[in-house]
Amino acid sequence: MRKTCLLVSLTAMIIAVLTGCAQLQSVMPEKKPLSPLESFTPQNLNSKALSVKYVPKIESFVIILDASASMETAFTGTVNQGHSKFTVAKDILSRMNKTLPEVDINSALVTFGHGFFTPLDKTFIVYELTHHSQDLLENALTRAVYPKGSSPAGDAIEDASNQLLMTVGQAAIIFVSDGEELTGSPLAKVKNLKEMYGEKVCFYTIHAGNTAEGKAALRELAREAKCGFSVTADEIASSENMANFVKEVFLTAIPKQDSDGDGVYDEDDECPDTPEGAIVDSRGCWVVKGVTFEYKKWDIKEEFDSNLGNIVDILEKNPDMQIRIEGHTDNIGSLEYNIDLSQKRAQAVKNYLVGKGINESRISTVGFGFKKPIAPNTTEEGRALNRRAEIVPVK
Repeated sequence: MRKTCLLVSLTAMIIAVLTGCAQLQSVMPEKKPLSPLESFTPQNLNSKALSVKYVPKIESFVIILDASASMETAFTGTVNQGHSKFTVAKDILSRMNKTLPEVDINSALVTFGHGFFTPLDKTFIVYELTHHSQDLLENALTRAVYPKGSSPAGDAIEDASNQLLMTVGQAAIIFVSDGEELTGSPLAKVKNLKEMYGEKVCFYTIHAGNTAEGKAALRELAREAKCGFSVTADEIASSENMANFVKEVFLTAIPKQDSDGDGVYDEDDECPDTPEGAIVDSRGCWVVKGVTFEYKKWDIKEEFDSNLGNIVDILEKNPDMQIRIEGHTDNIGSLEYNIDLSQKRAQAVKNYLVGKGINESRISTVGFGFKKPIAPNTTEEGRALNRRAEIVPVK
């Protein structure tokens, strides 16, 4: 009888608890689902259009990522608002990683926090100092643990310092945190860092947090380092601001050279030493600009006069210059046929120049057929570009 009563009482209690939970759930507001992370398009710091080339000004860098419990709360700033501070921190590092060009540089990633069942001074070296690649850091950020535990930032700074022991050149430490309840004497560890490395290592902090106190704590760490600075996640979230951050921390700008003054930088110039005033294509090669031959044609039309006049002017200004005219075709037809056709195109340009008073002994011709395309022959536009003539100065 007693067992039956106990069973009935236990059943009643379970039903009451379940009913209470159901009622509580019905009155609690539904949690609004988070929107996806903001899209980010990095600036291309390797663009050929840039007048400078970026090279690394540091040999190595170490990222310190706060993975403590406080990073689990929602970010109240602007970028990815509502997502956890940890997610915002990882996203900012991802934006930095995507903006940094593929340069010869080393990196390491250190995290701190990780949970209450680990020692309070727990840090974790996600990967040791090694040659950096975008995939390396991106994959490491994806695998980064969920934020839990205390904030032994000082121990993480010491780990980062040790990672740089084998670095000979300049280096940087990038510390990303909300700045809350940092333990392990982080300020003292930054002082030790400066005593060990001096101006060789700069210290940068990124505040991914909600409090003015946390922001001030990170600013104090950067000031103590005497090399580096402190920013917030919001301040460097945009493509332009992130590019400026990456350039300031990682890169040195070297002006690109254009030795022959043709508007194509030396590193991209396939035809160096073109004469002054020559009209060149995107490769830096002297072309009969605006002269595109029709299919199976080699005749020079009147509308080509102004473009061919450029070649005449250059030859008149450089009476000792000799040139070779190279004819080209698309890939329709046999090689033998196109060799002959390209030779006729080169000869047609020579005849025009001779007709304008240029001594024919200064001009040689050759036909390459379709051996040297500059565009795919899979489209009409590409084939039209390949039906061309080029001018090569002969030394």
